Amino acid sequence: MPATCQVRVLGRFTVSVDGRPVPGDVWRNRRAADVVKLLAIAPDHRLHREQVMDRLWPDLPVDAAGANLRKALYYARRALGRADAVRCEGRLLTLWPAGDLDVDLDRFERAADAALASGDPARCAHAAADYRGGLLADDRYECWAAEPHEKVEARYVALLRAAGDWERLLELDETDEDAHRAVMRRHLATGHRREALRQFERLRRALRERIGVGPDAETVALYESALTSARPPSPAQRAAVALANGLVAFGRRHLAEAEDLARQARVLALDADLGHELGEASTLLALVAHARGTWHRLFREKFADSVRHPTRPEVFDAHLCFQEFYLYGPEGHEGAESFGRDLLAIASRAGSAAGRALAHLLLGEFALLSGHLDAAVATFGASLAEAERAGCVSARSLALERRAEANVRRGDRAAARADLDRALPLAHASGIPSHLVIRVHGVRVPAADSLGGELGAIRDAERWLAEVPHVCDPCSIGFRIAAATACATAGSPSRARSHLAEAERISGLWQGGPWTAALWEVRAEVRRAEGHHAQAAALFLEAADRFAALGRPLEQRRCLAVAGLSGP
Repeated sequence: MPATCQVRVLGRFTVSVDGRPVPGDVWRNRRAADVVKLLAIAPDHRLHREQVMDRLWPDLPVDAAGANLRKALYYARRALGRADAVRCEGRLLTLWPAGDLDVDLDRFERAADAALASGDPARCAHAAADYRGGLLADDRYECWAAEPHEKVEARYVALLRAAGDWERLLELDETDEDAHRAVMRRHLATGHRREALRQFERLRRALRERIGVGPDAETVALYESALTSARPPSPAQRAAVALANGLVAFGRRHLAEAEDLARQARVLALDADLGHELGEASTLLALVAHARGTWHRLFREKFADSVRHPTRPEVFDAHLCFQEFYLYGPEGHEGAESFGRDLLAIASRAGSAAGRALAHLLLGEFALLSGHLDAAVATFGASLAEAERAGCVSARSLALERRAEANVRRGDRAAARADLDRALPLAHASGIPSHLVIRVHGVRVPAADSLGGELGAIRDAERWLAEVPHVCDPCSIGFRIAAATACATAGSPSRARSHLAEAERISGLWQGGPWTAALWEVRAEVRRAEGHHAQAAALFLEAADRFAALGRPLEQRRCLAVAGLSGP
């Protein structure tokens, strides 16, 4: 009777042969398990040798990758207890060809396809229940697993949508606007208007924090209909409508309408002491002003207003995040010093420690970006002291993280790591963890005392990213660039390219600025790791030119040095 092999790839990877589990410690050779995983999820459970080599050892020459594959096959057959567990015929590898092979993914895909074809919601719900977790959960961030994972999850999402399981859809993606609308309509149909309004608030927060947009016009109209059917709307609800419509207008580039709605929301928030809504209104006004080129004037006006009132953490959180956006946007840091001193004078006259913390942060950024590292460390220290006086958790975390980066550039990695150890718990406890935590992880990479430490910091960040529903894209670009650079230095250009691709996607949120120059430098590092030294030198020169145009002398000299030239 043919032996039976059961492979589970939904959730955690496990294998059983004739009902007996293969112990986890048998897979001491990780690539042996990876070969079995690749074949288990492949069509008909077979792949060409070259496909396996390209996915598992993309950076190795063919001879070296072939030797690694032969070793992995030996250990895979040994783990499964059969010499023919993985058969090699010509260039084709086949998993368990002589017995019965049962892979849970096969059963899920057959049931899903049949249920979706039937259009029966109950059948789709039943098929979705067989989904025991993401594909190869422990390998989600392996390059070879990314595309299969996305395909399987897309099929699962289609089942949930067809079944009308909106709550589970929102567990997967809290920005799924169709699902939020469906839940709102269900609440309204059953007379639960308060729950419909809460659902809208949940969507609005998710969209704002994750991707920086507001609900679309259809969702806002549904929300307004819920308000008109209920008791007179509260100031918070009226502010929410104004903010949502303002973000819709901003997305359509109707800047005058967006500004008017943001000001309406701000007045409502000030009158009703709504800190969260006040912060969101300030951010929308800042976005409009940035699009019009009037950000300096507006920021000064709102900064002065905020330091004259009792401190609202949400307002300063909005200032902190948008100030960083401004510094790393197309205009760069020109004029930041005089602007920062202007803000410091305003905050000092008002006696606002929180305002002084923010102003010192801006001055520290100017010193850092200009290459004045000792001044940057001292100024970030002043920002930290003021933030501690004000009890502003977000500003404390950001001051520590920025001082750590300055110390990394000074060569004092031990001091940087000490600051980051303090910054990380503060970032988690702040009102904007989706912005601050990934920034800390981004500096932990270059602050490590060895290349192994850098790769460990990257793994820590990747684990955190896998656990959280969202992070701020612009705030995560520093981590992506640091991770890509470290992976390239470690001789893993394929892994570096995955982080580089994310950084390039994020950089499309705004054009120009230091990140564009940094991306050229990372591209050069990747090409150098791949052995293309002439191309790498040309890319380093391009990065140097872009850093020079931005007034970034340290980065310019670094790129010129690697390219083999001397700089100013």
